[in-house]
Order: sequence, then structure tokens, then C-alpha cells
Amino acid sequence: MKKLGTISLGIALFTMFFGAGNIVFPLLLGRSVEGNIYPALIGFILTGVIVPIIGFVSTMLYEGNYENFFANIGKIPAKTIIFFCMIIIGILAASRCVILSYASVQPYVPNISLTTYSIFISFIIFILTFKENLVVKILGRVLGPAKITLLISILFLVVLNITKIETNEVFPLKSFFKGLGNGYLSLDLIGALFFSHLIYQSMKGGKLTTKQLIKKGTKVGLFGGLLLAIIYAGFSIVAALYSKDIANIPNENLFSALSIKILGNLGGVLANAAVAIATLTTAMSLITIFADYLSNDILKGRLPYTPALIFTILVNLIFENLKFSGIMMIIEPIALILYPSLIALSIACILKKLFNFKYVKTTTFVTFIVTAIGYLLYWTGMF
Repeated sequence: MKKLGTISLGIALFTMFFGAGNIVFPLLLGRSVEGNIYPALIGFILTGVIVPIIGFVSTMLYEGNYENFFANIGKIPAKTIIFFCMIIIGILAASRCVILSYASVQPYVPNISLTTYSIFISFIIFILTFKENLVVKILGRVLGPAKITLLISILFLVVLNITKIETNEVFPLKSFFKGLGNGYLSLDLIGALFFSHLIYQSMKGGKLTTKQLIKKGTKVGLFGGLLLAIIYAGFSIVAALYSKDIANIPNENLFSALSIKILGNLGGVLANAAVAIATLTTAMSLITIFADYLSNDILKGRLPYTPALIFTILVNLIFENLKFSGIMMIIEPIALILYPSLIALSIACILKKLFNFKYVKTTTFVTFIVTAIGYLLYWTGMF
């Protein structure tokens, strides 16, 4: 396969990232903080853009090999965390992508059920992913540009229709932390640690030095991150402007309702088509990664990629019946406990590669223990 350049790789990375959580959580953020959207956006971009870029670059230093990356914390902890991360992104996050895709299509095809739609989309995903080495090429050169074009078109149309938003002069700390939390739930850091394998395989040149990997990976990450930040800002601000109109809309239907409200029926078709493509492309990436993990890591090659892909798609079909809220009930506690540790691990691994930092395992474990205790105290009402 012909190697891809920085722009194509950045588009592919953005396309892998931008799924259900990247659509729903900026909208939820805007709806909840209203006039305090700008400090909230700072928090959201920190955890939803900057942190994933750090994770992406960190894993690229291990040539996109997430097993070598996680090996820094020991064999058993590494395998355990990889397993939970794979379940989160390959099953739960992929399933919520399909659920959001259904919510965007359902207003125009009211008679179609979630089950029927899921089966149809699963067939499309299989057709596009059964040759694993073509996934990044399809995303970077076809579906990615189509997704970006549609999303930018939506934001352009929205700008023509929005009114001035009222903001507070005082920096609202609560909104900032709200943004941090919503950025966590986008799950982009977890995705970045595993997407890097697909991106690395499509990089120009042969074996790269550490400095070359940092330079190349940072360029790709920043380009993909910039695209993410632009879309996040647009979605959050629009949701803040129309917060009262979408106050009682279910989470998975926010985008569909908002696009029809602002753009009318014709513009709503364009907006919802963008969501259908956005969620399809991300689901493709997540399912591909999980199928590869199942085939090569869990079953050690005893099950080829294609049967593993079929199994992964079938499992996703089951979880899609939980709907968006049901899936988030499973994702949220796992993500909130794991995320700070993954951030610490990513930073520590970069420091190890650059400055021979020797306390990667200690840093990660201490962060995990403190986070777990804090979550337990919060959950029991003691904090």
C-alpha cells in the first residue's frame, strides 16, 4: 500500500476519533453550561484533544505497538488494562456509534427499527473492513474528507443562523471542570493509544528515530486535533445558543433535533448524513482494532482476522440494544478510573524515551490508586 502523507494521516486520525461521543458530549456540554461555554470548552479541549494527542505521540514512540507501550507497567497489569480498554472502545464505544447513527437516520425513516438498522450498518462495516490493510486508506482518502466536508458545511450553515451568545465576565471554574469531565467521556485518549498502530503502518519511510517519530507523530496528532477542536467548539457553542430548545431531548437525539431546528428539514438532512458517515467511520476503526486484538492477542492467530471481525460485529449487535444511556452506565465508571492513569502513563513513557525516566510503573500505579480511592469516596458519598 502506498504510504500516506501527514495531511491524509491527520484526516484519518480525526476520522477514527470523531464518533458518537465526539458529537454528543460537546452538545451536552453546551446545553448544560450555556453562557459559560468558553471556559468549559477550554476544559473539554484539554481532555478531549490535548490529552489524546499526548497519548498518540507516546504510543507512536513504540512504533504504534500498544503492547510494548503498556509493558512499561508489567505484564499482568498491561494485559488487564488492554483488555478493559479494548472492551470499552471495540464493543461499547463502537455500539454507541451505531446507536447515534440510527438516531440521525430514524426521523427520515420512522418505520425502521434499531435492530434492522444495526444489521444493515454491520453489513456495510464488514464490507469496508474485511481487508484490514485498506482501512486507513479508505478513511484518509475517501470517508474522512467526506466527513470533514459535511461537518464544516454544517458549521458554516449554523454560523449564518446563530445569534450572539451572552457570556459571563467571571471565569466559572465549575464550567471548566464540567468540560474536563465531558472530555474524559469522549474516550479519545483510549482510542489514541490503539489507533496509533494503524497510523504508524501507513507512515512514510522505514524505521524512524525517536525524534523523527515525535516530529511526525506530533504533526499528525496536531492536525487531527485541530480538526477536532474546531468541530467541538462549533457544536458546543451552537448547543449553548439553543440550550432551551433542546432541554428535554434525549442525548442520542440532540444532534438530529438541533440540526433540524436550526437548518430546517433540508439542512437537517445534510447534518444527519454527516453524523451517519461520522459514526460509521469511527465504528469501522474501533471494530477493526478489536477484531485484530481478538485474532492476534487473545487467540494468538488461531482465529483469522475475518472470522474475528464477524464475531466482533455480532457482539456489537447485542450491545446496541442497550441504547446510549445503558452503554454510558457501563463506560463511565471504568473510564473515570482508568483515564488519569493512562494520562500519567503516556506522559511518563514520553519522558522515558526522551530523558530515560525510570519511574513509569510507580507513577502510573500511584495515579491509579489515588483515582480509585477518590472515585470510591465520591461514589459512597463520603467526598
